[in-house]
Amino acid sequence: MKRKQDKKPGYARLLDAWMPPPEAGEPLGCVATSFTFSSVFFEEECLGRFVRLETDAAEDGAAFLVEREEKFSQLVCASALVDQRHARGLRSLRWDLLAARLPTGILHAKVCLLLWTNAARVIVASANLTEDGYRRNHEVFGVLDYHPESSAPLDVLRDIVVFLENSVGYVDRNADTPDAAVARWQAFLSRVRSATREWGTAEFSRGASPRVHAILTGPDRDSVFDEVKTVWRESTPPEKAWVVSPFFDPPEAPNAPAQEIWKYMRQRGKASVCYVVQGEEIEGTDKVRLFAPETLRWRPVNRPVGIGFERLEIEPTRPLHAKCLWFEGAEWFAYVCGSSNFTSAGLGIGATRNLEANLCYVVNIQRDKEVTHACNEAWLAHAPLPGELALIPIPDNGEDSATAGEPLLPGAFGSATFAREPDGGAWLDFTFHGTPPTGWKALPEDNATVFLDEAIWDGAGRPATLRRPWDGNRPPAGFRIIRLGIEGGAWWPVNIRDGASLPPPAELSDLPLEVLIEILTSAKPLHLALHRWLSRQKGHGANIPAILLDPHERVDSSTFLLQRTRRVSWALDALRMRLERPVASGEVLEWRLRGPVGVQAISRAIVKEARSAEERAFLLAELMLELARVRPSEISGGLRQAEIKAGLREMIAELRALLAVESLPDDPAFRSYLEAASAIAL
Repeated sequence: MKRKQDKKPGYARLLDAWMPPPEAGEPLGCVATSFTFSSVFFEEECLGRFVRLETDAAEDGAAFLVEREEKFSQLVCASALVDQRHARGLRSLRWDLLAARLPTGILHAKVCLLLWTNAARVIVASANLTEDGYRRNHEVFGVLDYHPESSAPLDVLRDIVVFLENSVGYVDRNADTPDAAVARWQAFLSRVRSATREWGTAEFSRGASPRVHAILTGPDRDSVFDEVKTVWRESTPPEKAWVVSPFFDPPEAPNAPAQEIWKYMRQRGKASVCYVVQGEEIEGTDKVRLFAPETLRWRPVNRPVGIGFERLEIEPTRPLHAKCLWFEGAEWFAYVCGSSNFTSAGLGIGATRNLEANLCYVVNIQRDKEVTHACNEAWLAHAPLPGELALIPIPDNGEDSATAGEPLLPGAFGSATFAREPDGGAWLDFTFHGTPPTGWKALPEDNATVFLDEAIWDGAGRPATLRRPWDGNRPPAGFRIIRLGIEGGAWWPVNIRDGASLPPPAELSDLPLEVLIEILTSAKPLHLALHRWLSRQKGHGANIPAILLDPHERVDSSTFLLQRTRRVSWALDALRMRLERPVASGEVLEWRLRGPVGVQAISRAIVKEARSAEERAFLLAELMLELARVRPSEISGGLRQAEIKAGLREMIAELRALLAVESLPDDPAFRSYLEAASAIAL
């Protein structure tokens, strides 16, 4: 069944799975797990596709920063949970970086859960969130889509959600209450559970084929073998098994997985296990050297079993990183793919058990020939090997074990959270559990200046939470924790308290009223409209203005109150139509009301730039009236009209407070208009 030469069918680009399915709606949020990690790759490639960024970080400069700010700020959650050995790197604090600190084992699962207003997607893969994982290595992944017409199994989604809820518990196991970033993760999973309650199939008949199951291992969980046994459809155990794995238990130790697998194979009659691994010819001989330990040859005594080895036919420039198991009986097969290497920790059969995630496809061979063919196509190409084989172990690169590297953050260090108030005051809250090791210092990112150390903490009375003011232009993505006698630095990730804590990019800070008018009345997206203005400011592509011959054209009528008011009125009308579009989440409403091009930004520009008290009061009143005219629309999974109107009323109250402090002329007609406008707005 495994003989396959054509490698094209069954292959796909993993990054495409981050693009929305048809009719998915607006992106709401995503969470992802990984062992090794690249913050730049996750931000620009994965999240960039999820929110559909149109700009490029390397080529578009300010336009990219503006678009990233606009789209990331409207997500209810964007978060990566990474094993503590690799949870580091500079990034935008619009998404959270969480370090999983398991007491034994590692976070090795590669799960991504994406949510749009009309769809959800589960991605379970062998690939880490790195450039190599998504673009270079040979990897394997499975995708399940959930939507109102979906037939995907809801039990898989439920199991994945529970797994992710449990996994985030390893971020700070000593915390009495979750910090803001962990709370966002948990709230997002609750939203997924609520939104997808009927997006899939809850019940299948026992003989249904194909079936998909989540195979999840870790501390206090069953092994991969036990999980497969639970979903196996035949009355007798599998007769054949194939194994693909780049890593195995150390050659000097007994190979527990090679012994354990036979417990789950047919006990009477013939049974076989075939290891499909990488290899190379031995020059000058007819032998082939396979990259696998000799301990895989272990076999149970007094049983007619066979052990085979086959060589993968893959490009030598693309390392093997896929992990697959295939169990086959007379009528059914079970195909397991995901993060579990053929190791004790990866399969969950030893004292140390990694957090791992796999999908298991259970298929009837005769009834579902099309699905059987598709699974075969997804299996990596390989071929039998004639002649004598030599087995050599693969050097341990730390892929499947807690190997030494950068120092780990001691357990006494809890969370680091950045917050900022509207008045501009900013600070960092650091939590501690007990007493950190002696002589520690915290340095922001690559800065050599000490921001916090043991002496400062001692001087403050060793509090469980220490608050320190932050005066920098932007918050740090993390702190390097260095200690005497310890080479290198542990990384203490920083996350934000809430979206309002982050200042907008300089390009979006205090935009002039004329720019806000141009952006709101433009048919182009925000980042493109703003990029056009920034280019003009810098003189990029600007032509020398033509000489105006008509004396009337030499007059800048935009300074006239009537003309200026008309242009503001057009912008306010565009703003109202923008506010009437469906609101996918509270974050979207917050962006539209208090974002850099929202209602609050316009009111501030009016207050700052109005040429008189009358103009200021008139325009603020017009803004209130436009808010009162908004007729919100709803979408499935989005905010209800009542929630949107509550936010609008709150903003109207803020505008009324601005009007109340104005020094207005004693003009009865003008005051009557303002009072009428306020009454209508209420």
